[in-house]
Parts: sequence; C-alpha cells; structure tokens
Amino acid sequence: MHYHLNQRPRSRIRKPRWWLGAIGGGLLALILWLTVTNPYGKISIIRAPYTTSVSHGTISVHKQFSLTVYNGTLADTFGYWVKDGFLLLQNTLFGSRPTKARTTAGIISEIHAKRFDPTKPYLISGDQFSVLYPRNLGVFYNDLLNPNTALSQADWDNRQRIYLQSALYALDAFSTGGRITTTVEPVSPHAVVLAEVHPGSVASDSLYGILYALHALQDDTRYAGGPYRLETVAATRAVIAGHRGDLKRLLALYLDDVRDPATGLVKRTATLSGARDGVHRQGSFYDNVILWRTLGLAKQLGVSDISDADLATLRNTILATYWDEAGGHFIDDFSPHAAGTNYSSDWLIALPAGLLSPDSLADLPYLQRSVAFMRAQGVTKPLPVKYTEHAGLASEPWATRTFVPNYGSDAIWSYWGAQYLTLLASLYHQTGDQAYRDEATSDIDLYNQKIVQYRGFPETFTPDGDFLSSIFYKSIRQTGWVVQFETAVQELGSPL
Repeated sequence: MHYHLNQRPRSRIRKPRWWLGAIGGGLLALILWLTVTNPYGKISIIRAPYTTSVSHGTISVHKQFSLTVYNGTLADTFGYWVKDGFLLLQNTLFGSRPTKARTTAGIISEIHAKRFDPTKPYLISGDQFSVLYPRNLGVFYNDLLNPNTALSQADWDNRQRIYLQSALYALDAFSTGGRITTTVEPVSPHAVVLAEVHPGSVASDSLYGILYALHALQDDTRYAGGPYRLETVAATRAVIAGHRGDLKRLLALYLDDVRDPATGLVKRTATLSGARDGVHRQGSFYDNVILWRTLGLAKQLGVSDISDADLATLRNTILATYWDEAGGHFIDDFSPHAAGTNYSSDWLIALPAGLLSPDSLADLPYLQRSVAFMRAQGVTKPLPVKYTEHAGLASEPWATRTFVPNYGSDAIWSYWGAQYLTLLASLYHQTGDQAYRDEATSDIDLYNQKIVQYRGFPETFTPDGDFLSSIFYKSIRQTGWVVQFETAVQELGSPL
C-alpha cells in the first residue's frame, strides 16, 4: 500500500462498545429496582394491600388494593436466582447490624420495635429474608400472640396488627395466583411474584402458616387470663367468612401436591420445601406433622369436614411410622440420602403443632426419650440446637452445600433452641425433674450472653456457638424469633 508524502496512515478508530454501556446501565437499573422493591429497605416503593388500625381496643382491617400476581417458571427463576440472590449478597456485604442497646432487655425491646412494625406490609424474620415467607406465621412466630411476653400495650397491638396483615397478604397472593409457594416477593408497588426457594420443590408449610395465624388471631381462649386481650377476633372471623371459598381451594391444591391418597401421609416422591429448607427431604416427619395440623386447622376454621376419627388415625399412623423405638427418637425422612441416625431436630414442630404435649402422660415417653437422645448426640451443645450432628449432607441443595455447608445440618438454630428450652421448662413442670430446669437455666444464661455479645438474637450460630458468618453468608442478627426465647424464659419462671 502506498501513501502520499503528506498523508499519514489512518489509525484504526475503535468504536465505543455500546453494548457494554447498555449492560452496565441495565445492571444498575436492576440493582436499583431490586433495592426499591424491598419493603424493608431505607427507600421503598412497595405498598401494603392491607393496613390495620386500633380503636377502643379493637383492631380493624382496611383493604387498600388487590395484589397483581405473577407466577410460573420465570417467577421461580427470578425469585430464587435474582431477587433472593441479590438480598443475600446485599446482607452479606452491608447487613446484619447490631442493636444500639447493649443489655438483654434493651436489645429485645429494640428487636420488637424493628420487627413488629405494622407500617410494613408483612412480618419477616429479618435482614436478607425481606420477602414474605408465610411459613413464619405458623413456625418461627407460632408464639407471637403470647400476651405474657408482650412488653407493653403498644407492643401487643403491633404484634397483632403485623400478624394479621401478613396472613391477609399471603392469602390474597395465593388466592389470586392459584398456587401455594414458599415465598411471596414484591416486584412493584402493587404486584408480587410467587416463587419457590428451590425451584421444582413444593411448599410444605405455607398454607399451614396462614391457617395457623387465622386460627390464633380469633382464638381468645388460648391465653385467657393473660395481661392483654386479643383484639383481632371480630376482624379475623370476618376474613375467614369472606375467604372460606378461597381457603377451600387452597387446601385442595395443597393436598393434591403433598398427600398420598393410598397412605394418607405425605408423598415420598415429592420434594417439599419446609422450614429446614437447607436440605431436600422426602416423606419427612416434619412435613407429615404439618399435613396433620393443616387438616386439623382447616376443620377448626370450617374449611374441611375431615372427621376427628380420621385425624386421630393420621396422628397414630405418623407416630407408628416415624418413631424409632430402639433409638429413642423420631426418624427424619425416607430420602435415599438419609445419613447416620436419620435424625433432625425439627421434630420439635410436634409441640407447637400439638401432635405431642408435655401435659399428656401418653406423650411423655416420646418427649423424654427424645431429649435424652438429643443430649447423647450432642446436638444441644454448646447451646441448643443443631439440626443434626452431621455436616455437609448429600441432601443439601447445590447452593447450600457450596456456600453454607452446615446451614441445614450442624449449624445451631436459635428458634429450635428456644423451642427445646420451652420443652425443657414444660417437662420440669410436668415431672418435677430438676435436671430439666438446671439444663434450661444454664442454656438461657448462655443465650443471654450471646444476645449481649452479638447485640441481637441471631438466626444461626456456627457449630462452636459463634455468630454464623462467611464470605458468602451472614446470619440474621436481629430476628423476631426472640419471642420464642421469651416464651421459654416465661415458662421457666426465670427473669431475663
């Protein structure tokens, strides 16, 4: 190639790669969207479809709008991989902040104010779990309406209001979407997506949470004689009457998904997502207890006509199928991945669900032998409790096994620990065995130390009893599950 003397060779001019800018702009827009659609963020565009108010000792419900609901494969993918993933990363980098208070009483009071805030649309465990998990209403917050642990009339009002708003939010979403999922995730001021924590799984305890809450919100006999009265009875009974058709349809969907008509138990071929969603299980004891109690609650609410005899038969079948007489514990599940002793501490769900009661002489052997087994296995130490003594189970989903390998196995879970302490207190009152009280008192002291040390009530601890945190995951620090711990303390008659 030839050039004139006064002509320089042209340099190749690189054109701007517009698509890099488009990708960057799109990513920033996505982050902004995910940030402002978090109702617990500092800036949020999410609105509450149901609000509540208190007047003359009665709580009323006010419907603001009906939710627009999106569901299906795309919703599952977006919810699990995009929204939930972003929230986990955001919390790992910037979340789980300690309380300003530095005493046990002050820390608990601060957690109450933060978690039981009726200006929010629904109740959460805390931090990264800012989407609605309906299971919370029946599992982790099963004792939220215990007036004996209310800190004041205002605290009591707030608890009832956020609990009722949460039940209505979930009921509206599932009724409109025609599907029951693990989570309900806000995506715009008036819209949500329905998503599973693990795509392909079936929600085990979401409908249970709704039914449990609706029953508790109108059951003014449960804590009769407590320091505060239930103020949601009339409003909740109106909700049940107005949504009975929706509840019947949701119950039919749930039973079609989970129940084996041949055995009456949970299908062993179904992968259910329950409170211990850090593992995949098949035909677990937990899921069968949830099935039994869901049917019982549906009967009590006038949503099912199942007979008392059928419920009793199902209860007896569950006990006969899952009790390991030689081992002295309940079998966890029938998964091919079941490890070691095939045990999980979420058998404790049998207590708040009412399958077992310390007040029943017939149930005492199950409870006492299970406690002895837990002590022998070491799942109650250094503080209660771990799901199992095994770490890194093959049944853990890929993401859990890769990033938080002990999350669903030998991590210590504060809610189940508090549930265990509640059981110890009840066994002490029932049997008079001082060993139960001594163990509970010692563990309550340890939890008090952890509350002050970490300035919060952490969701999970490492197997050694430290705050669970890594480069991939950081535990909730201020979780409202502390109400179960307060119940245990109150049951034991031990001051905080």
